[in-house]
Amino acid sequence: MKYLGEKTVVLGFVFCCVIYPAMGQAPPDQVLKVSNAAFALLKEASDLSAGKASIYLTVTTHEDLAWINSIERCKIMRDSLWLTPYIARLRQMPGFQMDIEQSSIVMEYIQRHPEMKDTMAMYMKEGRMLVGAAYTQVYEEMYASESLARQFYFGKKWLRDNFGYDARTYYNSDVPARSLQMPQLMAKAGVTGMFFSRFGLGLYNWQSPDGSGITAYSPGHYIDFYNILAKGDTAGIAAMASQVVYWLKGFNDRDVAKAVPAVLNYEFGWDQKPVRQLYTFVSRWNGIGVIENEAGERLTVALPKFQGATFDKFLSTVKASSSHIPVISGERPNVWVYIHGPTHHWALAASREADKLLPAAEAFWTGLRMVDANVGYPRRELTDAWMAKVYPDHGWGGLEGQSTDDIFLSKYVYAGAGGGELLQDAMRRIAGRVSVSATRGIPVVVFNSLSWRRNGPVTCRLPDSLSGRNVRVYDAAGRVAASQRRRDTGESGVPVEELTFVAQDVPSMGYGTWYLKADGKAAGGAVAGGGAVAAGGAVAARAGDSYDGRYYSVQLGRGGITRLVDKTTGKAYVDGGGLAAGEIFTVKSVGTDAGEFGSIEQPTMEGFDRTGNYDTRWSMTEDGEVYTSFHSKQPLRNVVVEEDIRIYKTLKRIDIAVALKNWDGTMYREYRMAVPVNVSGGKVGYEVPFGMVEVGRDELKDPAGNVYPDPPRDIHPRAVQDWIGVSGAGAGLTLSTSAAAFDYVDMTGLSPKGVLLQPILLASRRSCHGHGPDYPQTGDHYYNFSLTTHEAGWEHGARSGSEANTPLKAVVGADRIAGAGIPERDSFLAVDKPNVVITAMKKAEDDNGTVLRLYETDGKDTEVKLTFRKTIRKAVVTSLIEEGVREIPVSGRTLTYKLGHHAIETLKIYW
Repeated sequence: MKYLGEKTVVLGFVFCCVIYPAMGQAPPDQVLKVSNAAFALLKEASDLSAGKASIYLTVTTHEDLAWINSIERCKIMRDSLWLTPYIARLRQMPGFQMDIEQSSIVMEYIQRHPEMKDTMAMYMKEGRMLVGAAYTQVYEEMYASESLARQFYFGKKWLRDNFGYDARTYYNSDVPARSLQMPQLMAKAGVTGMFFSRFGLGLYNWQSPDGSGITAYSPGHYIDFYNILAKGDTAGIAAMASQVVYWLKGFNDRDVAKAVPAVLNYEFGWDQKPVRQLYTFVSRWNGIGVIENEAGERLTVALPKFQGATFDKFLSTVKASSSHIPVISGERPNVWVYIHGPTHHWALAASREADKLLPAAEAFWTGLRMVDANVGYPRRELTDAWMAKVYPDHGWGGLEGQSTDDIFLSKYVYAGAGGGELLQDAMRRIAGRVSVSATRGIPVVVFNSLSWRRNGPVTCRLPDSLSGRNVRVYDAAGRVAASQRRRDTGESGVPVEELTFVAQDVPSMGYGTWYLKADGKAAGGAVAGGGAVAAGGAVAARAGDSYDGRYYSVQLGRGGITRLVDKTTGKAYVDGGGLAAGEIFTVKSVGTDAGEFGSIEQPTMEGFDRTGNYDTRWSMTEDGEVYTSFHSKQPLRNVVVEEDIRIYKTLKRIDIAVALKNWDGTMYREYRMAVPVNVSGGKVGYEVPFGMVEVGRDELKDPAGNVYPDPPRDIHPRAVQDWIGVSGAGAGLTLSTSAAAFDYVDMTGLSPKGVLLQPILLASRRSCHGHGPDYPQTGDHYYNFSLTTHEAGWEHGARSGSEANTPLKAVVGADRIAGAGIPERDSFLAVDKPNVVITAMKKAEDDNGTVLRLYETDGKDTEVKLTFRKTIRKAVVTSLIEEGVREIPVSGRTLTYKLGHHAIETLKIYW
């Protein structure tokens, strides 16, 4: 990718004026003198064509939202250099056709030119303008499940609603990655074809684990036809002939019309000379009638002719003419993984938070409507927040990249803030309708947005009326709940008092009620029922001191947890002799966020440092009924590391909070956290959108090809959603992570036993654009992790991994709503199978129904029973974007549905 100068801007405009003046009207039967090798290729191309083949010429530009300049300047370029002159060409030349990769480009264009909407709709209807089915071209594995699904809401569904256009092609031209379930998402959205690149040349039926999928075309690299045009003279003709031979020999074996692709997918920043030569090249090729080799031998040929087409026309023709298209499946790990959290930590932290808040807000507004059908639904606010959430594409950095990155960050922050406010409003309204008894204390309504019953810690701010008083927590049955008080300093600098208690058996996608009541005693740091050592009253603990609790025996030492034993099994998951669990280390990380490299640029041990190099001083900062906390502060190379380890007493869970403070922004440093896992034969697994991947089992089987030589199973680091884990001989460990990338290959050599999980916290690399920004990320960075141990099997840890990143939320002392009276605990939706996960419960887009999205996690065909709060009148199965109807039986408040293995399904419910 090159810097866009003024000269290339002008040349881009010139191209639009010269392309296609007279497609296929070149003088016939010209004699073309070629090399012997080219002669043989052209002869073979003519023979294979047999008068039935055509070259389908698709013209588009590959468009990051920015990259070649700022977002606003790129909007102007897309308008003036591409869309406006291309649309004029559609009007002038009936044979001209064009592709637009994504719907966001159409949105921005009609915002600038609202008078052009009807014109664009006309050309879409005529089949002369193709628009891709996604909103933008994203890093698929970077977004959580619902964010990825919403790409098609703002893509395919928006195009249908606003233009009556059925988008059936997904463009993701640039990113060298593919998420495991993306083919199924496309298929369930009604998308049938995909254009992608940075992959071996060819046609593929790319499937998800459930067997659904789409047909995908890769030119190798999207620059490849541009490169043919750049060759000039007969070298380009020979290269095109080679393409014809490849496609007519490798595909197109049926005796019907045959198709050869030629996709000119160029960028404004490239040298525009090859683009301007397109018509000259096409005219010359279409005019070839006689060829002559070096010996003077002549041959009459009938080569396939170029014809203007949209990409979907090529795909439908080649599918019909090919009896065998290779089937592939599996995760393609992202070679550009460093562009995620490591180089954009603050942005990805905001993105991941919004990924949780928006589906939760939708779910509880939907639950509220089950309680009171007259309550309005904040559709516009949710739509605006979702659109912001899924707007950032793959074009981070680049020229003027700091402005692009700042806009992307602001989109995530806006989405998260909107989601958080909407969620709080919905919870407050529900809590105000709960029937509570004032004599039992101040009610605390605890909300669970996940689709299973759960136990977990809840933290709430104590009301001022309870300040300085000892407080007990009671459940709705009057039982005392373990609780723990903590004094802290709020954002305003004013001291606040928080209470953490363990909520047991909170209903799925529902709520439960607890009560706060003062017992007449003064609050204290060690009183029964709320005891905690205040943050300012830390108790010193020497490195090497131990903690012994109900579930874990923990030894603290240099760097972190040097020994961790699961007391329920006696298994030592961390047993010293290497890096400690929670230990932070730094390595040299020279490289870019993305770029034209075949393998991920790996860090080196130059300048290696670790918190375990120092005599770590641990202080016990809190000790009460719920947890015991330890704190350390350790200067490390270029940063100060602060760490808090919280060991729960009635939950099998250890939380690790890490702060990298006063990071000075030194370039080409990387920080990782170590979690050594001593499990024999341990396999590594991690969550991806709508599923999980086991390393070595679930990736593509062969290297991607093109310039990418590594077997996908060997590519690391990896991008992750909520959790990573290790499962082996009779034991497993799952680590929830707020970091967006992780590694599992021990580059240090310090943990030879078992597996070394390594969330990647920060990497100060730079943009791969020659004029792009550095990513020092100077300042403070915060991360949260939680681990649990269990028997072997991903299913035993996945829920814990999600719970830590989706904490229970509480509303304390909500204002009562007169006349309301719902139970103290209730579930808006209950799911009877542990291998079925709900990702969305929301109001339908086009009517008053309720939409549910669910998927199967364990690879098992499953009959699942869904129980709602109210009686169901009707239920239907829809596409991913809520189109199409197939009614399914219901009974009272329940419906039973047969969910296939790994399947993602969308249902619509009517009350």
